[in-house]
Amino acid sequence: MLDASERSASFEVKGLTINAVRDDAGAALPFSVVDGRLDVLLAPGGGAKTFSVDYAFHQQSKLDGLLPGGSTLVWPYHCGNLFPCKSDPSDGLTFELSVRNPPDGTKSIYPSSIAYDAPSYQIAWATGSYSEKVLGTSKGGTTLHVYWLPIDNANAVDAGTARLVQVFDWLESTLGPYLFGSDAGSISTNWGPGAVGGMEHHPFWHIGSASMGDKTVHAHEAAHGWFGDGVRLQCWEDFVLSEGTVTYLTARAIGAVEGESAEAAVWASNEIQLKQAVAKKDHIAWPKDAGCNKVDVLASLFTNIPYLKGAYFYRAVAQAVGADRLDKVLRLFFETYRGKAARMQQMLDLIRSETGFDAGELAKTWLESTGLP
Repeated sequence: MLDASERSASFEVKGLTINAVRDDAGAALPFSVVDGRLDVLLAPGGGAKTFSVDYAFHQQSKLDGLLPGGSTLVWPYHCGNLFPCKSDPSDGLTFELSVRNPPDGTKSIYPSSIAYDAPSYQIAWATGSYSEKVLGTSKGGTTLHVYWLPIDNANAVDAGTARLVQVFDWLESTLGPYLFGSDAGSISTNWGPGAVGGMEHHPFWHIGSASMGDKTVHAHEAAHGWFGDGVRLQCWEDFVLSEGTVTYLTARAIGAVEGESAEAAVWASNEIQLKQAVAKKDHIAWPKDAGCNKVDVLASLFTNIPYLKGAYFYRAVAQAVGADRLDKVLRLFFETYRGKAARMQQMLDLIRSETGFDAGELAKTWLESTGLP
């Protein structure tokens, strides 16, 4: 739906075949597709403008649309391979989705709607021969599920999700109510050989089959319901606001649920991974002076550096002001920007205003410098 003053609309449609565009009365609207961009000429007149696009999408061979394994993935800017969109991370969308006629013996798992403004890459579905387990319901009223494929080890799935309800409890009680419905959980996805990690497709986030036994991946993707999805990025340069915050919250949540030794084990693993990341491809985690959406996030920022240096930045802040005080800052940040786009500088500003601590030097050390302190 567009404002009445707008006479045209443009969307990314690089991987789509556009068949027709119609207004809400069913009348055809003029459109053109040039260099992967759909331009629609809207009829004049008052009132908000609603129109529909009749299109077809196609299976993609890479991790950039509908995948051969039955799931979808369009992060960071491949939504135009699945639906007409704007991949700018600050552009918030609400969704309604229906996936029909899955192959015999399979089912499709997805949210029927996302009511809060969300980034374009959040919506997804997964189709496969899934088994399901209800893990339990959080104190906040969110029922957690896990879905796995025949290729998965059921014991590993159980181990990876054994404390997911408690982790979700901690996230809800610490950061605020969950935005994306009363059901959520982890879905195993067949991304191909060697693919690990997860993707924040809340409320049903996807996890590579090889990572289904890793509790930190489940906790990490769950935490994206607050940072990365619940609060989306204003600019790709602020990637650390999503991934660094969530990596810190992963360790914090596991520590709260399982105890200090479990949190220490997460940080020990983080330290090893950080040293490996710096040795492999060192770069700054937060290119704050680069502008907005001037950096190619895939080419320049999609390494473990923003995840881990971001987490260590927050850990250093927690050591300076107290972890409980930082929890309150993170909650206030979420309450302020939920359903909106935000920048990392706003996090630093809030830390200072709420605690009196200037985290600028820690940001220079961990986020704006190469190497290790």
